[in-house]
Amino acid sequence: MKTLLELKGIHLQFDKNIVFKNLNLTINYNEITVIKTGVLDGGTSLLKICNNTLVTQYGCVIYEGLISTNIDNSKLFHTVGMQFESDGLLSMYTVKENCKLPQIFHTKIKDSVIDNNVLSVAQEFDLHYLLDKYPYQLNDVQLRLANLLRLLSSKPKVILLDEIQSGMSEQLRKGLLMKLVRYIRNNNMSMIMTITAGDMDNFSDHRLEIKNFNVSRY
Repeated sequence: MKTLLELKGIHLQFDKNIVFKNLNLTINYNEITVIKTGVLDGGTSLLKICNNTLVTQYGCVIYEGLISTNIDNSKLFHTVGMQFESDGLLSMYTVKENCKLPQIFHTKIKDSVIDNNVLSVAQEFDLHYLLDKYPYQLNDVQLRLANLLRLLSSKPKVILLDEIQSGMSEQLRKGLLMKLVRYIRNNNMSMIMTITAGDMDNFSDHRLEIKNFNVSRY
């Protein structure tokens, strides 16, 4: 059976600073994986590698049996997507417009369908209050939630979340994670989430940490 996402023999370094050495990672369908990260240990870089937006010195990224270099942008868009910690939203557009833009650019579906994609996710995650706001009106937590809304509206098969729990109250964190897990299970998606000290991880199928330029179970 084909895996959804696979990293093989990844080596990444910046100048003389090694980030990953011979890293291998496999993500199957309908799996939730958390990766515990520290300060500047490569958590965001790992997600960018999975998202095919960071070039490595060695190794390859494979999506459903196909090497990333052999996949066009449209298929990649439907396969994997990343929620950035705070960046990614265009300041001149509302959150709703930001959510629609990737789908307008990468798909040929009708505007009414795109609208429904955004509104249904906003309703399921109780994020409708963000739709008419502009990015500059949002705090850090709200920016991450807006980025999450944009990502989920596009419905990729695997979602990559970068420290989304950071700065959240316990009530907000628990509520969001409960909805995320339900959404992922119901839509047969997979998720990789980076977490830091104090973040919840008991909802995941696999728990990994970055250690010695690689990932291992903890």
